[in-house]
Amino acid sequence: MKWNRSILFFVFQSTCFLSGFAQVKFKTIVPQHPIVRGESFQVQYIVENADEISNFSPPQFSGFRVVSGPNIYDGDNSSYKNLVVTLVAIREGKFKINGASCLVNRKFFKSNDVILQVIALKEDESSYFLAPGEDPEKKIRENLFLKLVIDKEVCFIGEPLVATFKLYSRLQSKSNVIKNPGFYGFGVCDMINVNDKVQSQEKLKGHWFDVHTIRKVQLYPLQAGIFTIDAMEIANKIEFSRSIVNKKTEQEISENMYNNESTDKHVENAEVYEMNIKTDPVNVKVKSLPVRNTTDTFAGAVGNFSINVLVQKDTILKNEENSLVIDIHGAGNFQKISAPVFNWPQAIEAFDPSTTDNLDKQQVPLTGQRKFKYIFLSNKPGWYVIPAISFSFFDLKTKTYKNISSKPHAIFVSSKSKNDRSLLVAPISTISNSKPALWFIVVSLLVLITGLLTWLIIKKEKARAKVKQKEKPNEELSQLVVIDELLKPTELVLTGDDKIFFKTLNRAVWDYFSQRFQLSGSQMNKSGLAKVLTGKGIKSSTADVMIKLIRESESALYVDAEIGLNKNELFENTKQILKEIEAGFM
Repeated sequence: MKWNRSILFFVFQSTCFLSGFAQVKFKTIVPQHPIVRGESFQVQYIVENADEISNFSPPQFSGFRVVSGPNIYDGDNSSYKNLVVTLVAIREGKFKINGASCLVNRKFFKSNDVILQVIALKEDESSYFLAPGEDPEKKIRENLFLKLVIDKEVCFIGEPLVATFKLYSRLQSKSNVIKNPGFYGFGVCDMINVNDKVQSQEKLKGHWFDVHTIRKVQLYPLQAGIFTIDAMEIANKIEFSRSIVNKKTEQEISENMYNNESTDKHVENAEVYEMNIKTDPVNVKVKSLPVRNTTDTFAGAVGNFSINVLVQKDTILKNEENSLVIDIHGAGNFQKISAPVFNWPQAIEAFDPSTTDNLDKQQVPLTGQRKFKYIFLSNKPGWYVIPAISFSFFDLKTKTYKNISSKPHAIFVSSKSKNDRSLLVAPISTISNSKPALWFIVVSLLVLITGLLTWLIIKKEKARAKVKQKEKPNEELSQLVVIDELLKPTELVLTGDDKIFFKTLNRAVWDYFSQRFQLSGSQMNKSGLAKVLTGKGIKSSTADVMIKLIRESESALYVDAEIGLNKNELFENTKQILKEIEAGFM
């Protein structure tokens, strides 16, 4: 049954709202300090609010040699992508690095251009060199340290604060996060983690440091008091050379992933030292919210919100399911938003609501919407009114409580009998606290007739489909034919252009998972697919191989250099794994 005009207007408003808070950002990041000729460095292309990235095209790096990349890091945050290219400066001078281009959510985007200065190495400035008599522990403390940065030390209950853990380094080292901090007394929303590989540069005491953002979180205080963000601890292995070596100092960071045996190749006269470092505990003072009116509906929401309520159908048959959706959108501590309390009409039976979120975790505070969907029905024909639904929150800007409400919704439940028209002229007084005009009754009658006709047409089509199924009981394709047909376009371009092959293969794989598991939007990524496969009972070894094959095809699609992949082997392996996955559902 078609929705009425007010519902379509609400959908349009919601779409505009979501497109506003989920704006795509595509930027180029390079070191802020001059680069030494002959040393490697990274160019980062960061994409925010990306559900889907394709056709990534890096620029020509004139004056530089490409060491690796682009490597794609998405960590646990599917909307945040970091595409990294590692370069080496060939000669000195000032160079322009052009922005990259790609399709983000099927729209063309280009990142900004940047200017980079390349200089000659001054041997006495090398952090990698350990001079005779120089204290290695002192040099480590001065050139490798961990900081916790918070954007505020005093806040209200429910007011977000941002905590960022940064590792500053000028050394050749490997770091492993061995203890994450506890956030007792706070609700936590992760923004960046160690797997996102977010790196920048900062100048401290006359020296440029590589700064690695290990973790960045939004914290929402749950109660008043003094709370402590305790230490993050990192174990480090630092390498020095006793001879002057023209080598770029680099930092490798992981989380509980030290290998048992090191395969690193050290230069002659290299020495390795181990040292643990950690952040200092930080105290945060959380203030109570002002005293409020005990009769309102406030339940802990802090921020700025709006409410919309829609009913799927204004007219339903007796015992026919209908749905009511409460949409609360805005910015604030969505973790504390629960379903508003309201009274259903006595003759309506409603079930517990389902909850769905669509939030932009890169915005502070969290921005987006939380929806509560109720399924309800009634076995008693008549007119009913779902009352106005209220929602209260504390507005941080005005430091006041606000109460917002939806409009009431009238619902007509009709009898299944076509000849029973008495209910269509029910007295207006039976509609609690409302006075519908004549036009509303006429429109409701038209909607009812349209709904009945639609129901009859659907019923007829289903009966016709059953007859066709009985006539052709053996026309269902086997799983082998399905996969072979799915990959037929890829097989046709197997001997052709590499880019076309990898693009066709990648699209075929995602088309399969989209059809099989009904994936869409933000679910169309490797981390999301891995969770779906394991959740569907697919063996973890099979899921791991599938993710590895997808990663290989994507890397080949994005990288212009020769990567040595065997296309025939990749094609056959992909076909075999897809057949194994499909066989699990036959």
